[in-house]
Amino acid sequence: MKRIFLLGSGILAAGLIAFLLTGGTYTLGNLSLVLVWAIAGMGMVIIIGNTGQLSLGHAAFMAIGAYSTAIFTELLPGIYGGMLLGTLIGLFIATVFALLIGLPALRLRGYYLAIATIAFGVGMEQAIRAMPFPNPVYNIPHILSFTRPGPIRDIATYVLMTALFLLFYAIGLVILKSPFGVKFRMIRDSQVAARSYGTNLAANKLQAFIVSAVFCALAGSMYAVTQGVIQPVTFGLMAAIDLLLIIIIGGAILLEGGLIGSFIIVGLPALVLEELVPPGSLTLIYGILLIIFVIALPSGIATELYIMWNRKMQVPYMAVLRFLYRLKPVKGSFVETIEGKQMYYVAQGEGPILLYIHGNTGSHQWFREVMDVPGYRTVAIDLMNFGRSDRIETTDDIDTYADHVAAFIDQLGLETCYVAGHSFGGAVAMSLAIRYPNKVRRMLLIDSAPIDGLPLGDDSEARIEALRRHYGVLKSAIGKVMGSRSKDRHLHSLLTKEALLMNREAYFNHALALDDFDYSEGAASFNTPALVIRGVLDPLISDEDARRTAEALKAELQVFDNIGHALIIEDPEAFKRLVVNFDPGEQAS
Repeated sequence: MKRIFLLGSGILAAGLIAFLLTGGTYTLGNLSLVLVWAIAGMGMVIIIGNTGQLSLGHAAFMAIGAYSTAIFTELLPGIYGGMLLGTLIGLFIATVFALLIGLPALRLRGYYLAIATIAFGVGMEQAIRAMPFPNPVYNIPHILSFTRPGPIRDIATYVLMTALFLLFYAIGLVILKSPFGVKFRMIRDSQVAARSYGTNLAANKLQAFIVSAVFCALAGSMYAVTQGVIQPVTFGLMAAIDLLLIIIIGGAILLEGGLIGSFIIVGLPALVLEELVPPGSLTLIYGILLIIFVIALPSGIATELYIMWNRKMQVPYMAVLRFLYRLKPVKGSFVETIEGKQMYYVAQGEGPILLYIHGNTGSHQWFREVMDVPGYRTVAIDLMNFGRSDRIETTDDIDTYADHVAAFIDQLGLETCYVAGHSFGGAVAMSLAIRYPNKVRRMLLIDSAPIDGLPLGDDSEARIEALRRHYGVLKSAIGKVMGSRSKDRHLHSLLTKEALLMNREAYFNHALALDDFDYSEGAASFNTPALVIRGVLDPLISDEDARRTAEALKAELQVFDNIGHALIIEDPEAFKRLVVNFDPGEQAS
């Protein structure tokens, strides 16, 4: 939805800028035409870019949509009844022809398929010329014929075409992200591999062919009712080449390529080039552009921009987000711990101290929904190198983090605490409780790192580097940890932005610290009451990990069904009850 909103906002903003710069609506009319061809371009993205079927006959489907709409609008009483019926019949006829042409033609591949579909396109153009109705067809009623020609109509048409483009863009996204889209790309990448996975090649190719034909037919219908005149040559061989150029230059993989390519192939000639270049030279310019883009941007503008965004721009983007988020005012307090370093914390309530220690990439915000535990004064900290606490040089030693927490307890005069540690914070809590037993009277471990460490996987370095360098990867990882609460967009966004505040140097070093962490021997003399919590759906900590930790600490293990790695946000009320039940008689009255 965000992607659609941003694209729609960009299109409307471009129209507004064009209107203000030109002072007229001629430009808006041309931009509406760009959107019409962009719909057809998205159809080509589906059939060529995502299914790998080189079709050069899809301009014929535009012709079917255009002539069907024009004819039925003229024949039937009532402009909009005929327009709607003509559009629907055009889509139906396009589907039928897609079936008739697709069944035999899609058994071909590569250039052979291109030649077969060119024959269909040329044949359709000649068939239309032979039809017993006037060609060209003039005075086709406008889609907004109830308004007078002028600025209001042009603006409304642009807005309507934007809405229609976004509708089909959304439909295209749904298709490409669905199992159908996955099968399309499997066929594109390797038909042998796709067949080995049980994909019905003929059926899936035909599905892609039909979907793309429907996109092009609708574009043809919109062409007819926005331009007011159609002729066979409009949808001839040159139109087929234009459609191919649209996705070659714009990008054949992403739907946005249809829009970008349409703007360059359809929009620029009408807006700029016709006034700057000699008549008849556009074909030469198209050829030059094609050569330039094939050499400089072989994957097309949209795809190359996507690659650049993911490979080059993520780090500066995350830096900007981090800077802006740091400007947000905070309501907590700071306490000096070791060597003048400041630790940030928030507190709520009255009673015995319940100290929360968050996990990796976390902050005090992970405990925001469990701060109101009855009978306790809850204190949630940002560990050093996290959130708004200071950075320290040591990032690969869990004991160092525990030392700062111990200093925090001393500075606030908290004496002995009820400590709850989540994930990485569980390791810090164990180090604190074992090395400073007088500071911890009770310990609760929530999906904690195992007492004997969390080994690094073979691909850990690559995965951690992706977390550091790509906001989308980081957000996805946070979502997995959130479990059932990942659909809470506000909370998901908040926790991801909090993760940005973590010291970037600590990402991999924390993994090394957990790999080296082992308090199995130290737990032999551990006598503090402890409870180990694990969610059945936890993707990080296994049942065996939790059992080893509970046995070493002589602790109780409690398992929660339908909970993943974060009980504190997945079911905060259950967590608060657990906190109270595990500490009978200690709450403030």
